[in-house]
Amino acid sequence: MNDFMKAIQFRHACKLFDEKRKIPDDIFRDILEAGRLSPSSFGLEPWHFLVIQNEAVKAVLRSPCWNQPQVTTCSHFVVLLVRIPQEFERGSAYLDDAFARRAPDPEKRGAIKEAFDNFLKKDLKPDVLNWGKMQTYIAGANMMTAAAFAGVDSCPIEGFNFDELTKTLAQSTSVFDKTRHEIAFCIAFGYRAQSQGTRIRWSIEKVASFI
Repeated sequence: MNDFMKAIQFRHACKLFDEKRKIPDDIFRDILEAGRLSPSSFGLEPWHFLVIQNEAVKAVLRSPCWNQPQVTTCSHFVVLLVRIPQEFERGSAYLDDAFARRAPDPEKRGAIKEAFDNFLKKDLKPDVLNWGKMQTYIAGANMMTAAAFAGVDSCPIEGFNFDELTKTLAQSTSVFDKTRHEIAFCIAFGYRAQSQGTRIRWSIEKVASFI
C-alpha cells in the first residue's frame, strides 16, 4: 500500500513535459492495459483509446486544445473516445458482440439483453452519452494511476473546442470514426520538465463522512 500511496502523491496535472524523454513501449503498454482492464457498467467497455505519438498530428491538435503546451510536449497524447448512443440500442452489432462474449448461452444472453434494454429505456435516456463518458473516465483514471506507479506523468485535458477537435482529428487520421465514437476527454503522458508544485486538497474531514 505504501508504494501505491507514493504513486498517488506523485501524480499531478503536469502542464509541461520534457520533449526529449519518451515513454518506453513496454511501460506505455502497461498503462493502456490498466485502462483496458477497468470496470464498466454491464461490462460493455464503451471506450476506445486513440494513442497519438506522431509529432505532426499532435501539432495540429494543439490549437483546438486551447493551445495547451501539454499536447505537443508530451510523449503520448491519448484521445479517449466513447461510443455514440446509437451503439447501445437493441440490435446493434456492438451490443450483440459484447453480450455474446459474456454469455455464450443464448437464453442467458437474451436475459442480459432484456435487462440492459430496460435499463436503457427507464434509467439512461436521454443521458446515454454521459453514462458512457463516466465509464471512460474510470478507465482514464486507472491509466493515470498506473502511469504514476511507473514514474510517468500525466495531465487530463477537458479544455478543448469539441467541434474543432473532432473535425481536426477526423482530418488527421483515418482511425477516428465519428459515426461510431465521440470524444470524451484527452490525457497527455510523459515526463515532467519542471518540479511538481504543492498540491492543494481539502482534508479528509472535509471530503468524507462516516456513518
